[in-house]
Amino acid sequence: MSLIFDPLQLNFMDLSILNAKPIYFNYNSVRIYLVGCGGTGSFLAPLLCRIANFLVEMRKRVNLTFVDFDNVETKNLWRQNFCSGELGFNKAQALAMRYKTMFPKLNITAIEQTVEQLILNGVIPTIVIGCVDNTNARQQIEELLIDHVSLICHGQTYAPCWWIDCGNAYTHGQVAIGNWYSIEIEDYQLETATCLRLPLPSIQYPQLLIQSEKDEDVSCAEQVILNGQSLNINSQMAVIAAEMVHQLLNNQLKRMQIEIDLFRGSMKSTFINQENIDSIVERATIAL
Repeated sequence: MSLIFDPLQLNFMDLSILNAKPIYFNYNSVRIYLVGCGGTGSFLAPLLCRIANFLVEMRKRVNLTFVDFDNVETKNLWRQNFCSGELGFNKAQALAMRYKTMFPKLNITAIEQTVEQLILNGVIPTIVIGCVDNTNARQQIEELLIDHVSLICHGQTYAPCWWIDCGNAYTHGQVAIGNWYSIEIEDYQLETATCLRLPLPSIQYPQLLIQSEKDEDVSCAEQVILNGQSLNINSQMAVIAAEMVHQLLNNQLKRMQIEIDLFRGSMKSTFINQENIDSIVERATIAL
């Protein structure tokens, strides 16, 4: 496909990219948990498999685990990456079986439970990708990360664990990444050439843990039927999250937040620099 514009000639209004620092993630092995295999998760699964397959070819060790306790229902076929032949199957198992066939070299497993039963391996560098649509599941992911931070603080592990959270509404959404639970600016001082700590997504967006009555009563799949969600928002969120994972695994990720609006055709990135981090932590201090 031909490139019809020169990205170097774009008029950047936000120059924070110029002093942005990449997250350090240079390891020979990684474990990736995809928590939530519905709307966004079902589209993200094959993208993660392609990334993992490439890494395996580069002689790296990758373990992929899909986590979801829910089964495929008819209402899911509208906007999730499932077919009628998978009706009744557990979502995590359906995706694992499908992509094991496509990528036989990959180590793909499925957990048919809630994230509450998930136990992180404190030895292997880990990425937890949350594609959940309710506050309770996000709180459980946050608790996993808080426990991991505690292990690091007590010298019981040195393996990093990053949380990438995906959330969306009708035609807009955001993806955020973080690994540390603190609202002290001193905890997020950047290194000369890299970033080692970012506040958890739940600190960057405190509203993620505030559930509205509407969200309590209506699932994402039901929102589509009620014309409450675009049919394309989840696949777009998956692409953004996958690119974030790809850049992270290649020590190239310089963005901590990405926000999109399909209706307006816009995308905004918050780059990893000290000014942006300080601003986010200060806002969180007020909100929390």
